[in-house]
Amino acid sequence: MRAAVGRLRSDSGLQDAQTLRREGAPIPMKPLRRWDNGRDVLLAGDAAGVVAPASGEGIYYAMASGRLAAEAVESALQTGDGRCLRQARRRFMKAHGTVFRVLGVMQWFWYSSDRRRERFVTICEDRDVQQLTFESYMNKELVRKKPMAHVRIFFKDMGHLLGLVRA
Repeated sequence: MRAAVGRLRSDSGLQDAQTLRREGAPIPMKPLRRWDNGRDVLLAGDAAGVVAPASGEGIYYAMASGRLAAEAVESALQTGDGRCLRQARRRFMKAHGTVFRVLGVMQWFWYSSDRRRERFVTICEDRDVQQLTFESYMNKELVRKKPMAHVRIFFKDMGHLLGLVRA
Protein backbone atom coordinates (compact mmCIF):
# COMPACT_ATOMS: atom_id res chain seq x y z
CA MET A 1 0.00 0.00 0.00
CA ARG A 2 2.77 2.42 0.90
CA ALA A 3 4.57 1.67 -2.36
CA ALA A 4 1.37 2.34 -4.32
CA VAL A 5 0.83 5.64 -2.51
CA GLY A 6 4.47 6.54 -3.15
CA ARG A 7 4.03 5.86 -6.88
CA LEU A 8 0.80 7.89 -6.91
CA ARG A 9 2.57 10.82 -5.24
CA SER A 10 5.47 10.57 -7.67
CA ASP A 11 3.24 10.24 -10.74
CA SER A 12 1.23 13.29 -9.69
CA GLY A 13 4.30 15.41 -8.87
CA LEU A 14 3.72 15.38 -5.12
CA GLN A 15 6.77 13.34 -4.09
CA ASP A 16 8.26 16.31 -2.19
CA ALA A 17 5.00 17.30 -0.47
CA GLN A 18 5.06 17.09 3.32
CA THR A 19 3.09 14.19 4.82
CA LEU A 20 0.87 15.50 7.60
CA ARG A 21 -0.58 12.18 8.81
CA ARG A 22 0.15 8.57 8.06
CA GLU A 23 -2.91 7.01 9.69
CA GLY A 24 -6.51 7.13 8.56
CA ALA A 25 -8.97 9.84 9.43
CA PRO A 26 -12.20 9.64 11.38
CA ILE A 27 -15.32 9.17 9.30
CA PRO A 28 -18.05 11.78 9.84
CA MET A 29 -21.11 10.18 11.44
CA LYS A 30 -23.64 12.50 9.84
CA PRO A 31 -24.14 13.83 6.33
CA LEU A 32 -21.99 16.87 5.64
CA ARG A 33 -23.90 20.11 5.09
CA ARG A 34 -22.54 20.33 1.56
CA TRP A 35 -21.34 17.61 -0.82
CA ASP A 36 -20.35 19.75 -3.81
CA ASN A 37 -18.54 22.92 -4.76
CA GLY A 38 -21.14 23.95 -7.34
CA ARG A 39 -18.75 23.35 -10.24
CA ASP A 40 -16.84 20.09 -10.53
CA VAL A 41 -16.53 18.23 -7.20
CA LEU A 42 -19.13 15.96 -5.61
CA LEU A 43 -18.70 13.72 -2.57
CA ALA A 44 -20.51 10.46 -1.84
CA GLY A 45 -20.35 7.63 0.69
CA ASP A 46 -18.04 8.01 3.69
CA ALA A 47 -16.56 11.20 2.24
CA ALA A 48 -20.04 12.78 2.32
CA GLY A 49 -20.59 11.53 5.88
CA VAL A 50 -23.40 9.10 5.10
CA VAL A 51 -22.52 6.75 7.94
CA ALA A 52 -25.41 6.06 10.28
CA PRO A 53 -24.88 7.57 13.72
CA ALA A 54 -25.08 5.11 16.60
CA SER A 55 -24.53 2.02 14.42
CA GLY A 56 -21.76 3.00 12.00
CA GLU A 57 -23.62 1.22 9.19
CA GLY A 58 -22.83 2.77 5.87
CA ILE A 59 -22.67 0.39 2.94
CA TYR A 60 -26.29 0.86 1.91
CA TYR A 61 -26.05 4.64 2.36
CA ALA A 62 -22.77 4.78 0.42
CA MET A 63 -24.35 2.93 -2.48
CA ALA A 64 -27.51 5.09 -2.39
CA SER A 65 -25.49 8.32 -2.27
CA GLY A 66 -23.23 7.02 -5.04
CA ARG A 67 -26.21 6.35 -7.30
CA LEU A 68 -27.62 9.82 -6.61
CA ALA A 69 -24.18 11.37 -7.18
CA ALA A 70 -23.89 9.60 -10.55
CA GLU A 71 -27.30 10.91 -11.58
CA ALA A 72 -26.36 14.45 -10.49
CA VAL A 73 -23.06 14.26 -12.40
CA GLU A 74 -24.89 13.04 -15.49
CA SER A 75 -27.28 15.98 -15.23
CA ALA A 76 -24.40 18.43 -14.74
CA LEU A 77 -22.59 17.02 -17.78
CA GLN A 78 -25.71 17.19 -19.96
CA THR A 79 -26.61 20.73 -18.96
CA GLY A 80 -23.14 22.14 -18.29
CA ASP A 81 -24.49 23.50 -14.99
CA GLY A 82 -22.43 22.49 -11.94
CA ARG A 83 -25.29 23.54 -9.67
CA CYS A 84 -26.97 20.24 -10.62
CA LEU A 85 -24.51 18.51 -8.31
CA ARG A 86 -26.33 19.71 -5.20
CA GLN A 87 -29.31 17.56 -6.16
CA ALA A 88 -27.47 14.47 -4.90
CA ARG A 89 -27.50 15.66 -1.28
CA ARG A 90 -31.01 17.10 -1.51
CA ARG A 91 -32.45 13.83 -2.81
CA PHE A 92 -30.48 11.76 -0.29
CA MET A 93 -31.66 13.86 2.66
CA LYS A 94 -35.26 13.75 1.43
CA ALA A 95 -35.08 9.94 1.43
CA HIS A 96 -32.93 9.37 4.54
CA GLY A 97 -32.65 12.61 6.50
CA THR A 98 -35.19 11.64 9.17
CA VAL A 99 -33.33 8.42 9.95
CA PHE A 100 -30.05 10.32 10.32
CA ARG A 101 -31.64 12.96 12.57
CA VAL A 102 -33.28 10.37 14.86
CA LEU A 103 -30.12 8.25 15.07
CA GLY A 104 -28.05 11.38 15.69
CA VAL A 105 -30.23 12.41 18.63
CA MET A 106 -30.11 8.86 19.99
CA GLN A 107 -26.33 8.79 19.75
CA TRP A 108 -25.96 12.24 21.30
CA PHE A 109 -28.16 11.30 24.24
CA TRP A 110 -27.55 7.60 24.92
CA TYR A 111 -23.81 7.63 24.19
CA SER A 112 -23.09 10.70 26.31
CA SER A 113 -21.95 8.69 29.35
CA ASP A 114 -21.07 5.13 30.35
CA ARG A 115 -24.16 4.99 32.58
CA ARG A 116 -26.48 5.94 29.73
CA ARG A 117 -24.76 3.51 27.36
CA GLU A 118 -25.39 0.69 29.84
CA ARG A 119 -29.04 1.68 30.09
CA PHE A 120 -29.29 1.77 26.30
CA VAL A 121 -27.88 -1.76 26.08
CA THR A 122 -30.54 -2.90 28.55
CA ILE A 123 -33.25 -1.20 26.51
CA CYS A 124 -31.99 -2.96 23.38
CA GLU A 125 -32.67 -6.34 25.02
CA ASP A 126 -36.40 -5.59 24.79
CA ARG A 127 -38.31 -7.62 22.20
CA ASP A 128 -40.30 -4.61 20.92
CA VAL A 129 -37.08 -2.63 20.45
CA GLN A 130 -35.41 -5.49 18.62
CA GLN A 131 -38.36 -6.06 16.30
CA LEU A 132 -38.80 -2.39 15.36
CA THR A 133 -35.05 -1.87 15.04
CA PHE A 134 -34.69 -4.90 12.75
CA GLU A 135 -37.50 -3.72 10.48
CA SER A 136 -36.11 -0.19 10.39
CA TYR A 137 -32.63 -1.50 9.59
CA MET A 138 -33.83 -3.79 6.83
CA ASN A 139 -36.07 -1.15 5.20
CA LYS A 140 -33.78 1.85 5.86
CA GLU A 141 -36.66 3.89 7.23
CA LEU A 142 -38.27 4.42 10.59
CA VAL A 143 -40.98 1.87 11.29
CA ARG A 144 -44.34 3.44 12.02
CA LYS A 145 -46.39 0.32 12.61
CA LYS A 146 -47.34 -1.34 15.89
CA PRO A 147 -48.30 1.81 17.78
CA MET A 148 -48.60 -0.05 21.09
CA ALA A 149 -45.00 -1.24 20.77
CA HIS A 150 -43.95 2.41 20.43
CA VAL A 151 -45.98 3.31 23.52
CA ARG A 152 -44.44 0.44 25.52
CA ILE A 153 -40.95 1.46 24.41
CA PHE A 154 -41.62 5.07 25.40
CA PHE A 155 -42.62 4.08 28.94
CA LYS A 156 -39.69 1.67 29.26
CA ASP A 157 -37.32 4.43 28.09
CA MET A 158 -38.81 6.84 30.64
CA GLY A 159 -38.34 4.19 33.34
CA HIS A 160 -34.67 3.94 32.40
CA LEU A 161 -34.23 7.71 32.21
CA LEU A 162 -35.78 8.22 35.63
CA GLY A 163 -33.77 5.38 37.16
CA LEU A 164 -36.84 3.28 37.92
CA VAL A 165 -35.44 0.30 36.01
CA ARG A 166 -32.18 -1.44 36.88
CA ALA A 167 -29.62 -1.52 34.11
